[in-house]
Amino acid sequence: MTLAVAAVLAVALTAGATVLLGTVRGDLWQSARDASQRQADLAVTLMERAGKSGIGDSVEVNGAEVEVVPVSEAASGPSLETRSAERAAEGPKVSSFSADGRYRARSVVDLTAAEDTLRGVLVLVATGVLLIVLLGAALTWVAVGRALAPVEAVRREAAEITANDLHRRLPVPPARDEISRLATTLNNTLDRLDRAVTRLRVFTGDVSHELRGPLTVLRTRLELALARPDGADWPEVAAEALEDTGRLQTLVGDLLLLARLDAHREPHHRQVDLTLLTHDLARRPGITPPADIDALGPAPVLGNAAQLTRLLANLLENARRHAVAAVRVRVTAGGHEVVLEVTDDGPGIPAEDRERVFDRFTRLDDARTRHDGGTGLGLAIARSIATAHGGTLTARAPAASGGGARLVLRLPKAPPQGRPDSM
Repeated sequence: MTLAVAAVLAVALTAGATVLLGTVRGDLWQSARDASQRQADLAVTLMERAGKSGIGDSVEVNGAEVEVVPVSEAASGPSLETRSAERAAEGPKVSSFSADGRYRARSVVDLTAAEDTLRGVLVLVATGVLLIVLLGAALTWVAVGRALAPVEAVRREAAEITANDLHRRLPVPPARDEISRLATTLNNTLDRLDRAVTRLRVFTGDVSHELRGPLTVLRTRLELALARPDGADWPEVAAEALEDTGRLQTLVGDLLLLARLDAHREPHHRQVDLTLLTHDLARRPGITPPADIDALGPAPVLGNAAQLTRLLANLLENARRHAVAAVRVRVTAGGHEVVLEVTDDGPGIPAEDRERVFDRFTRLDDARTRHDGGTGLGLAIARSIATAHGGTLTARAPAASGGGARLVLRLPKAPPQGRPDSM
């Protein structure tokens, strides 16, 4: 930047200096000619007043010698080439004629003072151009350095941030410029990264805790059975081990599904009718309490049928786990979205926990005391699937005064399928 500014200043000032020197040179030479012309005019006037013939006479005017010759002699004088040579040797000349036209006074134009003045102006201009270029380069160096100082500060701070101190933030310059906005954006990125790493650490700890329990129980049962192999009921031990293994498999499957959903892979954009999907899930045998379905018409959405089935199954399972006697599902399609509400007549979700229930491995106190309290991943998986399909899943206050939980799913409605274009 400094070199570019210096080059531009040098070119611009040199061009301006050239024009200035050309103008000054023309003015100085014109002034010298005007002075010589005045000397010749004055010499002719003096010769006429003195009554001299003018032949071979010279008159000194203002310290300069002016030659006065007859016009006839000037006409029959040296040739054009000789006069040009004399002019080149002595310098340019100016002439003045007498009033009667008989005599001509010739005065040599003295350019010595003009050349000296021009050389002085040239030195001053060259010095000024050099000083301005150097000053502009220095100011540019200082200004650009001060402008880039916040960038260097941001770079140094960013170089020192590691995965163990993501709480640190980059310095934001007070000026509201591009660098300030860049530092703010990077700090926002660090905030998101810090939250993601924190969630990952918490999630890893929760996974370790959830896996440790079933594994400990399974190991303890096997160790007790092996300690007394003759008195152990091996079919019962195998059945209990199989049950623990099934819980571990379910937990690992849920974790893998969450990992795929966190990768933000686009679901298959196939049309799925939530009304039919809800009826199919509600009609499965052996599930109590049965769900009361309120869905009058089709509710088409675009998405992955397997993931949407898992979403609805998790909502119904959560409602049945906490319901006393009734589970209700209401599906409506209007405008640009499909709304599915799942309610139960259980104890409900406190207002302060209506967002926390969607966190991973979150169980409310009443769920922790139940044998079938689950892993605490069902609603987290359901919300992740809803988000992947461009929708939302929230816990709302119960519509009726009887209480109970009320989960509301909103998904974009699929556009109507048009006829294929005719050929």
